[in-house]
Amino acid sequence: MFHRPSYLSSVEKEAFISRFWKKDPSIWARDREIQEQITNRLGWLDVIPKMREAQVEIEGFAQAVRQRGIKRIVLLGMGGSSLCPLILSQVFGSKEGFPILKVLDTTDPDEVGLVATSGDWKTTLFLVASKSGTTLEPSALFNYFWPLLENELSDPGSHFVAITDQGTPLADLGNDRGFLKVFLNPSDIGGRYSALSYFGLVPAALIGVDIDRLLRRAEDMVSKCGPDMPLDTNPGYRLGEFLGEFGVQSRDKLTILTDSSIKPFGLWLEQLVAESTGKETRGLVPIIGESTGIPGFYGGERIFVYLRIKENPAEDSLQDFVSELRRSDFPVYELWIEDLYDLGAQFFLWEMATALASYFLGVNPFDEPDVRLSKEKTGAILDVYRVEGKMPVKFWVDPNSQIHFRASEMLAASMKSLPRAIRDIFHVLPTWGYLAFLPYLPYDPEMEDVIGKMRYLVREAKGCATTMGHGPRYLHSTGQIYKGGPSSAAFLMFTRRRAKDYPEIPDLGVSFWHVQFAQAVGDFEALSDGRLRAIHVHLPSDYLMGLKDFSKVLSRSIGMK
Repeated sequence: MFHRPSYLSSVEKEAFISRFWKKDPSIWARDREIQEQITNRLGWLDVIPKMREAQVEIEGFAQAVRQRGIKRIVLLGMGGSSLCPLILSQVFGSKEGFPILKVLDTTDPDEVGLVATSGDWKTTLFLVASKSGTTLEPSALFNYFWPLLENELSDPGSHFVAITDQGTPLADLGNDRGFLKVFLNPSDIGGRYSALSYFGLVPAALIGVDIDRLLRRAEDMVSKCGPDMPLDTNPGYRLGEFLGEFGVQSRDKLTILTDSSIKPFGLWLEQLVAESTGKETRGLVPIIGESTGIPGFYGGERIFVYLRIKENPAEDSLQDFVSELRRSDFPVYELWIEDLYDLGAQFFLWEMATALASYFLGVNPFDEPDVRLSKEKTGAILDVYRVEGKMPVKFWVDPNSQIHFRASEMLAASMKSLPRAIRDIFHVLPTWGYLAFLPYLPYDPEMEDVIGKMRYLVREAKGCATTMGHGPRYLHSTGQIYKGGPSSAAFLMFTRRRAKDYPEIPDLGVSFWHVQFAQAVGDFEALSDGRLRAIHVHLPSDYLMGLKDFSKVLSRSIGMK
């Protein structure tokens, strides 16, 4: 453990910020090898001038795509390569006359099938986004979509664009297959810090977002956060200190509140904070999408950040709730946003604040040591399936509800009874812990509503925080803190039986259903190996009906009606 002081004097703060802007890796690590790795992840600090140089190229490319008659952009990516484009598309939408953007950051077979059957290939452009160029999900998605276009079009390569680092297999693939464009991102930027690079700006420009305006807001924030600015007015340092100081006091549940027009921004924040800080049993657990409640139901481990947008009418209920939190002595940090384009400033502000908070927590914000294990287990499970023709998984059947489930090793004594397994989780789950709902299911608003109601029930019954992460999306974001962060957590994972036979993915020999199921099984095994409490519920193909049945069992098991 690399111990950091929880308090810095004024002189120490000024020296610290100076070192930060000089990209001094010893801020986060003493080991020389780790310092070298960190040095190769600090390019986000000065990426904006590079993107200014590339701005004409990006805008010209977007204009050319529009003139080609492209109506739909499909982004194939995960985590840091997809979440910034996702939230920009949800916040801004597509400008009139510009293509729509569909971010496909899943291996769910129904989501993939919907993209394959809902558009005209002649007016579709695929963005394949991956820093390493080897990420499982975008690689599998490319392998699936390429032959579909190859069978219909004489020039399939002209309907693909790559965003990746130099020298990656994806860069080589783009050149070999005649991609319309290969954008080579600066290699010294990690995925979750890449919002203001090609990964965020190219998709933004393609849907008509004014990237000049976005970059101007980011430049303004960089100036305010610079090494010569007074620390008491330096936004990056102030927010980083707020997060870090409370984090080392075990106030580690960072609850994000936003006005409705920028609500999607929480998804990007969740990934950045969780994957950067959640390791070595420490970290800030971001809580987004939770319904508000009476402050008395919240535990003392909570801190709140409220993002308010000036151009919108006042959202009185949320402001009243924040006032109640303050009266109840909860730490609340308020951030004012001028308008939607101020997200450019927020990208940099949170990148800086998260990196600084990691200093106080004593962790390296630029690695993700616990992500690899789930990937390795997924690969091993698929290998077994290819040889044996079946998944190496067995479920219990609850005798009363007939729900198929299994429990992690920490709950092995209660595996035959689902209510008993649930009660065991709640018996050991502290009020300062949290329960994560992890559905490996389609992006279905009705499903999210059912889980939202369960989150409310859990908080009312136990007083603990809850999170919800779509699988496999969360594997590239909150999955790091689930396995590497504070151990006061429990997990409810959901998969479903196949509704039909899905087509195989070329070169993989399995369908997307098999990949998605293997990813769930692999992560469940990683959680179990980490001696974490988890229940894996295998729903029927009618997953909404099955999820509602489980909700009833959950409600009865925790004593709620």
